[in-house]
Amino acid sequence: MDIQKTVNDETNQNTEFQTNRNSNLPVVIPVITGVKSDATETEVCHEYEDVLDIIGFGKTQWIVLFTSGLLLMMVINETMGMSIITIASQCDFSTTSQEKGLLGAAAFIGILCTSYFAAYLCDTIGRRPLLIYTTLCGNIFSFASIFIPYYSLFVFLRFLVGACIAGASFITYAYLGEFYVTRHRPVVINYACLFVGLSVAYVPAVAWLVLSMDWSFAITETFQFRPWRLLILFNALPGFIAVLVMFALPESPKILMSMGKQKEAFEAVNKIAKMNTGRTLEDFKVYSLCQETLSDNDKILLTSKSAGEVFKRMWQDALPLFKKPHVFNFLICCIIMCGVFLINSGMGLWYPEIQNRLGMKATTPMTICQVIDSFIDQQNSTEISQICDDTITTKSYIDSLTFGLSFTAGYFVLGFILKPFGRKLTMVMAFGIAAFCGFLLHWLHNPIAIVVCFILFLILPGVCISVLSGAVVDLVPTHLRGKAVCVCLMLGRLGSIIGSNMVGAFLESYCNATFSVFYVLVLACAGLAMLLPIGRKS
Repeated sequence: MDIQKTVNDETNQNTEFQTNRNSNLPVVIPVITGVKSDATETEVCHEYEDVLDIIGFGKTQWIVLFTSGLLLMMVINETMGMSIITIASQCDFSTTSQEKGLLGAAAFIGILCTSYFAAYLCDTIGRRPLLIYTTLCGNIFSFASIFIPYYSLFVFLRFLVGACIAGASFITYAYLGEFYVTRHRPVVINYACLFVGLSVAYVPAVAWLVLSMDWSFAITETFQFRPWRLLILFNALPGFIAVLVMFALPESPKILMSMGKQKEAFEAVNKIAKMNTGRTLEDFKVYSLCQETLSDNDKILLTSKSAGEVFKRMWQDALPLFKKPHVFNFLICCIIMCGVFLINSGMGLWYPEIQNRLGMKATTPMTICQVIDSFIDQQNSTEISQICDDTITTKSYIDSLTFGLSFTAGYFVLGFILKPFGRKLTMVMAFGIAAFCGFLLHWLHNPIAIVVCFILFLILPGVCISVLSGAVVDLVPTHLRGKAVCVCLMLGRLGSIIGSNMVGAFLESYCNATFSVFYVLVLACAGLAMLLPIGRKS
């Protein structure tokens, strides 16, 4: 029996099929493109985000958010936590200001060296395995550094810690975001950023508790185990807890699908469903996930057999970032990011040290540079030059706690003003106010005024990092966004390294000039931000 008429809807097709099946004549049914197949429920695939909607927001999402927050805390603890370690260890290592700068920057150097490679590994072996193994290795190196009596070896281990935690510094956001539907993702990532501010408060709070203890154990004749070494353990603790929790969490189903592992992705989503509701996907009539189409780049990357192939692909993929028409905006973002990190992290590493010196001179109102100059005079004195003082004042702890809480509050305030003012105006205002506060530090004598201006000088550029990262995403083509953000943040880490060592090298000899350079850089960032096409209309 010949079929002369094209079947355009599912009902007609089923009717024709029944007629043909009841006939004794041979039947040939042509395949017609665009016609729905008579698929059963088990053959229908579901989009991943639709399945997340069906399952609902639940226990898994909360645990992933908490774990991601701990990972971000660990990154900040291991990097910015050195701002207190450098003071507490200066007598044990007999460090100069330049050596303190290098010690503070060691972890940032490690992050800079491995970030881009980690970005590629997370797309080939997955988010969860990389986060677990790199964080665990970082914890091991951090633990090993506790027992190191030599400055150079201690710095090298801090470098290895940074190299290991590089992945957690940005892969965490990808892992976190892929457990949420699109409409929840921005809010959740903003909550994760609050852990960064909490970390900046956690470091001085724990340091105040630990370093207040006065004890030491003689391991050898030249090696004393003192409380500051125990503080390193507390800084690494959030990362260790996060690793333990991650063993119970599934891999991101999104990355599993992009790697072509449909079965593993379905099992991961099924685990989410069980954790959230106690029911399986079959109970929700979900039997398969729709397969994602792999890009040519993903296919090449996943089939790469050697490190050489991966590095070659990494280099080839980075080159389009520096081509027209987006190269101008991308380079501006990179320069601003470098400047922001130079101020927020570079100078921020010295904030406890500077406040500690101010605390020691609390009886006499002086500007920051006058206090630093007075310490130079003391060091040049023959009577005091042989005495090493690694005491951290109560004022330094309180001011550092205030800095951390202000950083957290800054994210809240940013959330309120970003929408009405727009990203460009928000960044320009933040940079402008920061530069003005930096300028005032030349003249202020009042301790409270110094703390307020110093904190604003540091945190206003810092809270703009997330805004600038979002601008990078909007200003480059879709297929380059991941690499663009990674490269931009790498240059930001370079700014941290430059800033920390710049302060260590020049603050004591050219204090006023050093602060001048930093607030002029903030003004330059404000001018560059005005060139970016990220106004509310765009």
